[in-house]
Formats: sequence, C-alpha cells, structure tokens
Amino acid sequence: MKNLLLTLLITFLISSCGKNRSKKISEANDIKNSNSEFAIKKDTFDFTINGDLRKVTYFNGKYYCMFETNQENTSNDSKKMIVLDKKGAFVEDVFIPEGIQDMIYYNIRIENDSLFLQRAQFDEENFVLGKDVTDFQSTETRAFKTYEDELFNVYSTCRGEWGGTVFFQDKKTNELFEGSSTCPIVVNKIGTEYFVTNYMGHMIGFASVNKISDPRNLEKSKWDFKSRFGSENQKGVEKVLDTMGFYIPTSFVSNSNLVHLYNDDNGTYIAEIENGKMKPIYTFDFKFYPQFNQQLEDGKLLTFKVVETEKDGILLIDGNNLNFKFLN
Repeated sequence: MKNLLLTLLITFLISSCGKNRSKKISEANDIKNSNSEFAIKKDTFDFTINGDLRKVTYFNGKYYCMFETNQENTSNDSKKMIVLDKKGAFVEDVFIPEGIQDMIYYNIRIENDSLFLQRAQFDEENFVLGKDVTDFQSTETRAFKTYEDELFNVYSTCRGEWGGTVFFQDKKTNELFEGSSTCPIVVNKIGTEYFVTNYMGHMIGFASVNKISDPRNLEKSKWDFKSRFGSENQKGVEKVLDTMGFYIPTSFVSNSNLVHLYNDDNGTYIAEIENGKMKPIYTFDFKFYPQFNQQLEDGKLLTFKVVETEKDGILLIDGNNLNFKFLN
C-alpha cells in the first residue's frame, strides 16, 4: 500500500509540473516571435518503445535514456535503459539491477568518464556504469558536482521540506562555503556572478532564483553533505525570484542574459525576470512539459512531454539554440 501511495504521488507531481504554476507571478502578454533571438530546430528520432521517457543523459557521444513502464499486478514501475546514437538509432540495452529497479527518486550523473545512477535526496546508494561496460555495479556513495568552472567546484543538496544547500569549493584554497538554496536544479554564470535556480515540489511547489556575486562572501562550511537539514545561511545570497506554486524546469544564458523555461495553462515560454515577475519573451508553437536532466559543458539537456500527443522527447539547449528531438 505504501508503494502504491508513493507511485500515485510521483505520477501526480510529474503530470502536474508546470500546470497552473504561473498565474501569480507571470506577466502573460501576447508575445511576438517574428524577431526572436531564439533559433528553434525540430528533429524526429525514429525509435519506438513501450514506456515513458523519465531520464536522459549524454555520455560518450550517445544518449542514455531511462524509460519506465507500469507492471501488471504491482504498483512498481519497470525501468529499461536504452542507448541511442546522435541520430536516434538504437545502439544497445543496459542491464538494470534490482537495486535500481526499486528506486523511486534517482538522478543520472557523469563524472570521471563514468556514468553514475544516484538515489536522490538522501544519497543512500550509487551505481556506476563504466566507460566500456553495459551493466551497473554498486559503488560507494559520493558527492557529485552540480557545476564547475576554473574557480569553484559547486555541490548541492536537497532535503525536501527540510531545505537545501549550495556549496562552493574554492579550487585554490580548498575552502568550502555554503548558502541556503532549496533545492538547486541548475547553476548558471554570467560574468563573475552565479545564479542558482531552485525548485521543490513539496505541497504546492516553491521556485526561486538566487544570485551569488562572490561565493567567498558566503558562510564558511564543513565538508558534510549528508546533513538531514538544509542550510539556513543567507549571507551573500540575493533573492532574484522567490515564488510559490510555480515551476521552473531550467534556466540558461542567452546573449549574456539569464532566461527561464516554463509553462502554464496556455502554453510554454521563455522568460526574463523583471521586478520579481516572469516576463515572457518567447512563446513556443506547441505546449510541452520539460524537465531538466543534465548540465553539459556547452548547454542543458532536458526531457519533455508534448501535451497534445503525450509524446516524449529530448531537448538540447545551447545558448539561444533549442533543438527538439521527438520520439515516435
């Protein structure tokens, strides 16, 4: 019964992400796209599978896609990982062990030429997929970087209703700094300033964007990423956006400006933040529900579901270029 309730809750959260989440803070005016700075490209991957695309990552020049299907006579979902090449052609299956099959919340991470599958929120266990193998092996828990540049390694934690934390490790001194951030999805940098986009789906949902001008002005931190509670330190953290009942799947930098992807009852948009509200600057010609998956060296990788057809797809964002790859 417990597993059934969890499954129903997750299904509701996934299906509701972005629904009814922009009326309070979005200035939804008619948007003219004719002179838009954004270049939209649409491709179709000629690949069909019985299941919903839940996660995707780009690794060794290929897409590693996690699909989930409902199993008969049980409340659990069956997971299947398929590898596709750049053109969407099938490459191989990846064996999914029982430990992963039982995971409800999980993330896919890439570090040191390996693909890791991490149990989300409380990091209870990790699995690793080596560079030249096609099955997962259990491995010790570890902290994965959320972002990295020449100055800092950035880590983050999410403790659900207990908050979250963003950590900046100074690469020269190895000092660690922390600030309150519930719960970090993606980090962007413009000039010398860092912007952390957060979302927590607890209750009606909470989204925010924090600006950190100098991570060294944050509070000093200990090397402890397993605290049950998120940080309460606000020093050095500036709130650019702080909302309730709103979902931001991802933020990215286009022409040196921070922009955000989101949807409401009427459509899907790219917006800027102006006076604490979302100001749409681009309206897509179809409505879809996106979900951030991976921060690439030169962009963002997301999954999405088209509202009208319920078809899944992969979205690559690189600056002002957005490439949609629809699955049949």
